[in-house]
Amino acid sequence: MKYSIVKYIGLVGALLLGGCNDWLDVDPKSQIKQEVLFESEAGFRDALTGIYTVMARKQMYGGNETMGFLDMVGQVYTDVAYDYTDVLNYDYEATKVEQCIDTIWRGNYNAIANCNHILANIDERKNVFSSCVYEAVKAEAMALRGFLHFDLLRGFAPSYLRGADKAAIPYVEKVTNEPIAQLTVAEVIDKVIGDVETARELIREVDPIGPAHDSYTEQGYETEDYIQGDGFWLYRKSRLNYYGMTALLARVYLYKGDKENALECAKEVIDSKKFTLLEESQLVTTKTWGLLCSENEYISSLYVYDMEKGRSDVYFGEESSMKCHISDTRRASVFGTPGEDIDWRNQNMFFLKTGEAKTYVGKYRGVNRIPLLKLSEMYLIAAEASGDKGYLQTLRDHRGYVNYPLEENCDLAAEIEAEYRKEFIAEGQLFYYYKRLDYVTLPEMGVVMTGNYVFPMPDDEIEFGDIK
Repeated sequence: MKYSIVKYIGLVGALLLGGCNDWLDVDPKSQIKQEVLFESEAGFRDALTGIYTVMARKQMYGGNETMGFLDMVGQVYTDVAYDYTDVLNYDYEATKVEQCIDTIWRGNYNAIANCNHILANIDERKNVFSSCVYEAVKAEAMALRGFLHFDLLRGFAPSYLRGADKAAIPYVEKVTNEPIAQLTVAEVIDKVIGDVETARELIREVDPIGPAHDSYTEQGYETEDYIQGDGFWLYRKSRLNYYGMTALLARVYLYKGDKENALECAKEVIDSKKFTLLEESQLVTTKTWGLLCSENEYISSLYVYDMEKGRSDVYFGEESSMKCHISDTRRASVFGTPGEDIDWRNQNMFFLKTGEAKTYVGKYRGVNRIPLLKLSEMYLIAAEASGDKGYLQTLRDHRGYVNYPLEENCDLAAEIEAEYRKEFIAEGQLFYYYKRLDYVTLPEMGVVMTGNYVFPMPDDEIEFGDIK
């Protein structure tokens, strides 16, 4: 992995929002010079939308950081295409694996660059904004910067539990061509929390899906409040909205081991009633599992216009290029007894194409969003942070286990682990769960994880960026 920290953390020039390496340096059609782009509110909105578009690419959260590479290293799949088996074996020096790790590092820092360009220009251009848009754009750019750094931290640094005071990653907060020094794991966590807390307060009163509004819907948009600004306020669940920021904080605080704040944030999302767990009656519709979840349970997500052809068919199926498959034996192990028969996920999340012999994950069929943060995770965080199994039982009730209550003296940690293994298939969160809790071996697989939790940083970052 050979590239310079100046190019990808220095953050000058080579931005990717428009799919062109010089997106902010040219001036035809949608590719606009920076000084022109940030002359108007529309330019700022377009730049922000572009960050989400970059994040949705297969190299990032549209693949590698969700259903692809991260779930391979999380051992979600029993087998994958032959040229990706090195990922399952943690051969981080293999060419294909190195490419995956490379694109995560470059992609996240490139999106961070775009966040910083917005933040570097927005205050001095505040006068170009209509009511409330300034607060929303600035808040989302700041929170996305925290989100992207946090996932880099979870991938390329020791866990907080294993090494809070160890060198981690650079936290980039400005547009510069100078190398950025590493911070410790704890320092990066505090930076993430600072960015997201500030952003959350900034957007609290203006977000249509925030606490200042009694209700929110994405069905029809009959209220003019949601249709101002050329649609900027539409589809807030496809952005890092106020509750997405709150859910992110719950995730970050739990990673830090701060259960009190993790619980407070998770409860705020749950108690908002803006998101609901699925009901059994909803499963009788023609809507797919993924679409039902996106309509009800997704807090923040990424829109992908060609999800089935461009994602699901790439990763899942015998004709796919990745062939990410979960065997019947593994599936039985994950869902257990009686889960194989009653778990709604097991019954609705897999598919068998005509003429194929294997069942594959069908979570992304008939849907156009990839989840970043979900309501179900808030129930799991609340259960772990509080020690109250009631939160876990509520989630289980909405997954088919209403007649199978948890035992009074159940092993809550083991039950939470079981739910993570079922709930986050093809979402990239299981690897981070194991890492946060420092699993030495993975459940029922005997895979030894010592030395495998930290992705190697690119060689030139080490040489040039004073990376330890």
